[in-house]
Amino acid sequence: MDMKGNVIWCGDFNAHHSLWGSEKIDYNGNILEEFLDSNNLVCLNNGKKTRIDINSGKESVLDLTFVSSCLAPLCDWQVKNKSFGSDHYIIISKIRMGQVHRPEMIGGKWIFEKANWEEFYNLCDRKILNVQNDQSIESMNRVISQGILVAAEEAIPKTSGKNRRKLVPWWNEECRIAVRERNKAFKLVKRSHSFQHLIEYKKSQAKVRRTIRSTKREYWRGFCDTIGSSTKLEDVWGMIKKMGGDRREWSYPILNKNDTVAVTDKEKADMLVRTFVEIHSGKNLLGNEMEGRERTKKEYDGILRRKENNNDLMNYPFSIGELKRALDRTRNSAPGKDEVCYIMLKHVSEEVLNKLLILFNKIWKEGRLPCKWKEAIIIPLKKPGKDHSNPVNYRPIALTSNLCKLMERMVNERLTQYLESKHLIAPYQSGFRRGRGTMDPILCLEDDIRKAQINKETVVAVFFDVEKAYDMLWREGLMIKLHQIGIGGNMFNWLWDFLRDRNIQVKIGCQFSEICKIENGTPQGSVVSPTLFSVMINDIFKELSIGFGKSLFADDGALWKKGRNVDHLIVKIQEGIDKVSKWGVKWGFKFSIEKTKVMFFTNKKIGVDKKLCLYGKELERVDWFRFLGVVFDKKLTWGNHIEHIMEKNKKVLNIMRCLAGLTWGANFDSLRNIYVSLIRSRIDYGSVVYGSAAKTRLKKLDVIQARALRICLGAVKSTPICALQVESGEMPLCIRRQQLMVNYWISLKGHNADHPVKKLLGECWERGKKQIDSFGWVGDDRAKIFNVYYKEFSPTVLWPLRPTWIWKYINVDRTLTNIRKRKTLDTCQEFYNQMQNKYNEYLQIYTDGSKDPKSEATSIAVVIPELKISISKRTSDYLSVFAVELGAILVALEWVEETNRNKIIVCSDSLSALMSIGKGHTKNHQNILYEIMAVHHRICEQNKKVVLFWTPAHVGIMGNERADRLAKETIKKDYIDMQIKLSKSEGKSIIWKESKKIWEDRWVNEIKGRHLFRIQKTVDVERIRGLNRREEIIINRIRTGHSFLNGTLFKMGKHLTGLCRWCDEVETVEHVLIKCRKYASQRRLLKTELGVSRELKFEKVIDQLNSIEGKKKIFRFLKNTGIFKSL
Repeated sequence: MDMKGNVIWCGDFNAHHSLWGSEKIDYNGNILEEFLDSNNLVCLNNGKKTRIDINSGKESVLDLTFVSSCLAPLCDWQVKNKSFGSDHYIIISKIRMGQVHRPEMIGGKWIFEKANWEEFYNLCDRKILNVQNDQSIESMNRVISQGILVAAEEAIPKTSGKNRRKLVPWWNEECRIAVRERNKAFKLVKRSHSFQHLIEYKKSQAKVRRTIRSTKREYWRGFCDTIGSSTKLEDVWGMIKKMGGDRREWSYPILNKNDTVAVTDKEKADMLVRTFVEIHSGKNLLGNEMEGRERTKKEYDGILRRKENNNDLMNYPFSIGELKRALDRTRNSAPGKDEVCYIMLKHVSEEVLNKLLILFNKIWKEGRLPCKWKEAIIIPLKKPGKDHSNPVNYRPIALTSNLCKLMERMVNERLTQYLESKHLIAPYQSGFRRGRGTMDPILCLEDDIRKAQINKETVVAVFFDVEKAYDMLWREGLMIKLHQIGIGGNMFNWLWDFLRDRNIQVKIGCQFSEICKIENGTPQGSVVSPTLFSVMINDIFKELSIGFGKSLFADDGALWKKGRNVDHLIVKIQEGIDKVSKWGVKWGFKFSIEKTKVMFFTNKKIGVDKKLCLYGKELERVDWFRFLGVVFDKKLTWGNHIEHIMEKNKKVLNIMRCLAGLTWGANFDSLRNIYVSLIRSRIDYGSVVYGSAAKTRLKKLDVIQARALRICLGAVKSTPICALQVESGEMPLCIRRQQLMVNYWISLKGHNADHPVKKLLGECWERGKKQIDSFGWVGDDRAKIFNVYYKEFSPTVLWPLRPTWIWKYINVDRTLTNIRKRKTLDTCQEFYNQMQNKYNEYLQIYTDGSKDPKSEATSIAVVIPELKISISKRTSDYLSVFAVELGAILVALEWVEETNRNKIIVCSDSLSALMSIGKGHTKNHQNILYEIMAVHHRICEQNKKVVLFWTPAHVGIMGNERADRLAKETIKKDYIDMQIKLSKSEGKSIIWKESKKIWEDRWVNEIKGRHLFRIQKTVDVERIRGLNRREEIIINRIRTGHSFLNGTLFKMGKHLTGLCRWCDEVETVEHVLIKCRKYASQRRLLKTELGVSRELKFEKVIDQLNSIEGKKKIFRFLKNTGIFKSL
């Protein structure tokens, strides 16, 4: 069908598809989906039912609304559950053709971009440094908080709290100025009728269009950069609508609960706070649950009393190093009622931080937190697709004091190190643990099912669901658990005071609710809450006998057992369920009978009489279950999971079609970002396990990838998938699945032997019986193929023998980073000024690391000019520059440890290495970082002073230049004299290169896509794209060789011969550009512009598309000949 212009299609299509929310997919649904894809239409349906069968009461989605992609951001679609006597509900579709301003009252926000940090720094000193150390905790906290807040109010501007901005989020000062100048020019031309003023007006008008167009693009690209795998589709749709001027209203509708109506903001806030309090209320507990808690309290009577301190290192006072490291790891987050933000704390003096540390240690010693720290401001968020007049349909977001969260971070670091270093967390617990993830329990379950299938056994699994796990967590029970694992002293007292007497207050607009107390649960949004929950639920399967498979990820628990005798399995599993439910009664947890499911993984028929019960009630038996995001079916074919991926991704394709029709959202980079974040990430997740599915099922995902890449590139439907992948730089999914499997293998390699998945790679007789493309079977073999099997890797997670908080803080001076940003002085001269004025008495040491990108060889160098000492070492291959920079600093500090000099400054040009040392944490080579910290601590115990100083590279600093030259010379050594284990990211880099080789070999041997192969014989090549979406599409079609010329139309069955009407040859891209006689005169002009005297070659034309000037010449030819429209 030829559709020109914008269209709106509404009607009862009698078609079912998951794209618009149907529970099934039928023939008509597939036809319509193809129609949408072919005609670049967007489905506005959001999944709500549109028709009800009066007889059965069953609802369905039959009434659909399709619009052109450019109209979609302007549309609002909703269903009213009312009818005028019909069995179809009323559907209201609105198209906004203009922007309507809706004034809103929102809280004033700090404008940190305009902050005067120097003034803020000085004001904080004046207002906080006079606080007396012997003041009470409440008084000290009040003075410090108010001092920071007063300083902020004077040095940091704030928004008014009234939303006077344009309704579009991309509007900025540049747009405002451009529009203001255009309006001035319009007034002039209107008043004078001068031709000169008319020209000026036209120029200003054009400038407004350019400014708005570029601002829209930049804002959208910035938003796309923030999109990740956890981003919800509703958020993307919301931003698309905002870009078109549809701003989300923050106002709340009138609330109604139990015939009580809340109209004003204050009434709404009070109603919502009471609703949230009810969620945590002890009234939710049944009689036996209350009795269970009371029995446990009596059993452990006296434990909740204040603990006296012992000599445990965990209870030592906090150090300034811990405070700085915790502050360095914080990210911007909304403040609590005190309005103190992390960024403010990062701009105060060392003296102010010391005052804050005194407050923290006073709280730590007394075990009593300021009352303000236990208050949370709740911002209610509407649950999508719910009735928002009911207060139950709001989700609370808690804002607490950032000062409290900063101290929580310090406490949590100690608590986590204690738990992990003493192996107190169960091996099967994967939630909230560094280096662990959801794939761990998923792989364990999958491996047991595969082995059972080979042995013709059955696996019976129970997937537990804990009701209100966080909201109803029993605090006293948690403290008993902490006591049992040896937590005492300051840590115990602080945690107990942190948990009790907590209050919440709901904020709506500028109104606050009454203050209400929370009975149960851990504080929402708290830093330490996940760790505490892990402790509470850690021993859920402790009483179970050997032979059970167990998994725990936060509150998602699973229990399974395999065997041939199903009756025996049911008896054993029932015993396990009974023990788990008994544990729940003792520790205040309740399992949901409705949401806890049973699955039988088997090829046999299991009778309906095989039942399992919880609390005496039968559990539902299901044929498939979504476990930690992966859908398991009873025969482990992964069919349900792949269908689930496809359903979700088709909704993203709907968004991409919408964006492809918009000038600001249609460029390749933005669309590819959407694909990577929302489609590929969903395909990637779980591919380590579902990669064992049949190839016919996996090919369905290739179709989704091809559709997405076709939208990104604007490619014609006949374009081969392999060409789409090479042109967009997207690896084939079959290779990517292998790559992700080996990535996981590397992560596993760095774990200890108690990791539950490690045993999957051990010897077992089932592998010899049948070959399966499952991780336990092929993991090691894939690692060999990707050249990482014999490499040594550093630990994925490392806990040092001595607690990190007793180590001295490393002074990292980054003064020159600020000077370089200001560009007020010569950086080299300023470096020498610093050395002369600040570090004149210090011995200067220069370090550097080097890497040869071709050979992957690395080296380090340490130079001490004053003593004429040079140290150089050839380090392991494949290391990153970051790793060797850390290694060089370590070697320098090891030399310092042996010298008798007391003041040393170590100069490094690696800012990333120095920042990681300052934070005390890095994702890569934590082992080297811990060695640096340990050596530095020993140096400090010798009463030596060491400073690490950032030095800019290649600006003429002699010591740095010498270290650089020495490192590059050392890299030529044939032997390695300093072995450093590879990190996980370095291993992934090797895997990526091997993946690229496999992809390239496949591309060379492909049958299809040979037109593009003539142009590009390698994969993953960055190139310059078009200046706008239309140019991008034309370039892509020229390169892939598929367009709307006759040759391609013939392949698609839309042209009789495929021949050029002028030349009687197949009309291809190459033909019209190089051979077609109709365009001979225009081609002569093109040859002149390109400086070609002989015959024009196709390769020459393609080369021109790699430069901006060349593009202009080619596009001029295409437009002059009319080929531009045909392509």
